[in-house]
Order: sequence, then structure tokens, then C-alpha cells
Amino acid sequence: MPTVDALTVFVEDYGYVAVFAAMFLEGMCIPVPSEIVMGFAGFMVYQGKFTLSGALFAGWLGSFAGSCAIYWAARKGGRKFLYRYCHLLRLSPAHIDTFGGWFCRFGPPLIIPWRQLPVLRTKISIAAGLLDLRALVFVPYTALGIGIWCSIAVACGYYLGQNWHIFVDIFARLGAVVAAALAVVALLGAGALFVWLRRRRKIKEEARQTSPPGC
Repeated sequence: MPTVDALTVFVEDYGYVAVFAAMFLEGMCIPVPSEIVMGFAGFMVYQGKFTLSGALFAGWLGSFAGSCAIYWAARKGGRKFLYRYCHLLRLSPAHIDTFGGWFCRFGPPLIIPWRQLPVLRTKISIAAGLLDLRALVFVPYTALGIGIWCSIAVACGYYLGQNWHIFVDIFARLGAVVAAALAVVALLGAGALFVWLRRRRKIKEEARQTSPPGC
């Protein structure tokens, strides 16, 4: 993961192009901390080296382009990949279709708040692609979510001025909390899934044993 110094020097040397490139990589789920890139871009606005509209547009466009690229990559062969390897999680293609239906029905509005979360921010693009969320739904929610995040980050960098790194520190701590919470949720989810699948198998076995001969 790039350091704060490396990213700030990159942005200071190459301007809007660097903001676009760094945010594109972040959108592609490569670990480039967007709070550093956009927070520092806000500081550059504070210094008069960037315009507000230029910083926002470069960051938004880079993240949006990267997010769309990883979404299309995941969507192109993602469902086939899940079908092939879902048995490793004791799931069937029917389970994947069910999860996909739930996500496409209830998930899109969650893209906007999800985009504000450290660590998990860009992973929603992969989930959307794997679960076949339509592009006409993915694109507007993603564009809005990215726009809100870039606006928050640039505004904090601008208003904090010389102390813009406070914004980065806050999100670094929040990221550690989110990562820990994610690990707990993953463990609980895996346990719940195991219990559910085991109970379902038991019910099927009992039904098979109690079925009359010839059925």
C-alpha cells in the first residue's frame, strides 16, 4: 500500500492526472487509500494549487472509471466462476441465484452508504458484477456514492487545511474498526451458514427416510 508521503508527492508533482490515476486504481480495488488522495487534493484546493471543481472531477472520474472496469470484469465471467466453485462453500448454483435475486432487489440503495465505508468501499463493485446487477442500476448509484465520498474527502481536506492529515488518521482508525467488525461478521456468517446447511441436509435425510417405498 502506498505511503502518505508517496501519494502526496505523486499528487503534488502530477496534479489532476495523479488524482485520476490513484482513484482509478482505488476503484479497481487496488489498496490505494482514497482518503489520502482526496484529502490531500482538498488541501491543494486550500493552497490554491487545485480548483475545487478540478479536484472533485478528477477524483470522481478516476474512481468511477475504475469501479466500472472491475464491475464489468466481475460480471463477464463472475457468475460462471461462482457456479464452478460454490460447492467449496457447500452452496449450489440455486443458492447463488437466490443471493443474486436478493441483492438485485434490495442491494442497490445500499451502494451509496457502502461507498462511504473504509476498507469495504470499492468491494461493492465486485459484488454487483458477480451477482449480475444490471448496469442501468449499478451506474447511477455508484456515480452518486462516489460523488458523495469525494465531496466529503475534499471538503475535509480543504477545511482542515494544514491539519488535513487528521482526516486521514480518523479514517485509518475507522478502517481498523471496520476490518475487525468484518472479520467477526464473516465468522458469524460462516457459522450460521454451516448450521443452516446442516439442518437443511438433516431435514432432507429425515424426509427421505420417512417417505413411503416407491416414492
